[in-house]
Amino acid sequence: MSNPSANSKKHTLWHDWLTYDLIFGIVLQISVLLISVFVWHMRFPKLTFEKAAVLNMLYLTLFLPFFAGVLGLWARTNELPVWSRFFTSVSLPVLILGIISATVLCIVPPYCSSTTSQDHYMTVDNDVDPESFNICKELFPEHISSASQNTSYRYYKYSSILENDFHLSLGETLSEDRFKEESDRILSLDILKDASISSSKDITLIDTTLNGDLILHVTLDKAYNRIIYAAGYNRLR
Repeated sequence: MSNPSANSKKHTLWHDWLTYDLIFGIVLQISVLLISVFVWHMRFPKLTFEKAAVLNMLYLTLFLPFFAGVLGLWARTNELPVWSRFFTSVSLPVLILGIISATVLCIVPPYCSSTTSQDHYMTVDNDVDPESFNICKELFPEHISSASQNTSYRYYKYSSILENDFHLSLGETLSEDRFKEESDRILSLDILKDASISSSKDITLIDTTLNGDLILHVTLDKAYNRIIYAAGYNRLR
């Protein structure tokens, strides 16, 4: 014969927001993990991954239902009425926040494509604007010379339903002859014919905007025979 008191406790346990928080919290975390691994990681197959810092708060919010469920059931098991009432009262709001956070993380990529490896020089994601990238290929050297020194390279691409960011930069120190040759090539480019050029004794700065919002910046440092190229855009959807 079943125990009415035990049945009542069982009914309360499995029809309570604390338990729903625990169960749904685990489901939400697993769902976002699977989407991150099998969707967003495949979205950036060529380069290294980097978590977008702006989404860290969403990760924290995602875990709240799980923590509320665990701590609330712990308080109830240990007969701590104040904490039990507190976690019960916040369980539904944090579950709603967790569902919203999981939905956003499934729609907005929590990762971006980024690399500083010279082995990936001028390797970009498929959704980089082709016209802008063609301009970059015209400005940047075809390859990084093995004779260059203090070379730094950076590629960054982040795209979501809200924004579309792209950045490419290269800095290298060259021999005096190679520096002059590359400087002459840059200054003779048609894409820079309307650029703003400012010069001092050793530094020449070149700035322009092409293709609507592609910002180009070049620094020619004659004192150190160093050239810094930078290009990028930041678009809102």
